[in-house]
Amino acid sequence: MSEKSMKITRPVVIVAGAGIAGAVLTQHLAKRNVQVVLLDSHADTAAAVAEPLIQEGLPVTWQVIDLLDVEQIVALRDQLHADFGRIDGVVHLVGGWRGSPMLDIASVKNWIALSPPIVGTLATITAVFSEGIRASDRGRIVMVTSTAARKPTEGNIAYASAKAAAEAWMQGVSHYFRESDAAAVTVAVKALLTDQMIAVNPEKDFSEFTHVTHVAEVITELVLGDAVNGSRIDLTVTH
Repeated sequence: MSEKSMKITRPVVIVAGAGIAGAVLTQHLAKRNVQVVLLDSHADTAAAVAEPLIQEGLPVTWQVIDLLDVEQIVALRDQLHADFGRIDGVVHLVGGWRGSPMLDIASVKNWIALSPPIVGTLATITAVFSEGIRASDRGRIVMVTSTAARKPTEGNIAYASAKAAAEAWMQGVSHYFRESDAAAVTVAVKALLTDQMIAVNPEKDFSEFTHVTHVAEVITELVLGDAVNGSRIDLTVTH
């Protein structure tokens, strides 16, 4: 009998987005014995992250999917429940960036472009998976936002507004999770940092950036440890 048909006992977590943060998080979770389901709209991106980990024997699967397509997401939910018996968490790492020098027509075009990936994908995946996650004894939905959501400028108004809308959606998810063991948590950064960025610009001041490894560590602990429903963790704040 296969592991899937026996309904695995390890946590099952969806990582939506195979970019730099998704890649590091997938590795962190898999190495902590979490069954990761990596989703992305591009096969080459998802495969580049997942296949080396699969070759190491780590519990990772991947799938190409349109996170704005409700029917695809419902089919995915049903498939994953058949394969693994449940879904314990979703981590939303789908984003994008577009800015303009001032508030003008370009700002509207930026909003039209950014709203679907930042807000729409979060809305779709949480609406489809929240019921099962709420029923889990370790249910988690985590979203990474930007500090710009609370400090919009004329140049980033579309991006900041999309992130603010996504944060509002997460508050609604946390309300849905009330009186359950599940938690919806938002993690805020100003910008992500990688070793490659440091190597390319060694003289640049990255003090306000957050390294993707730290983001992955924080989210991994939220998935496997305690989490406060409705909380917002600002990783730019030093204690």
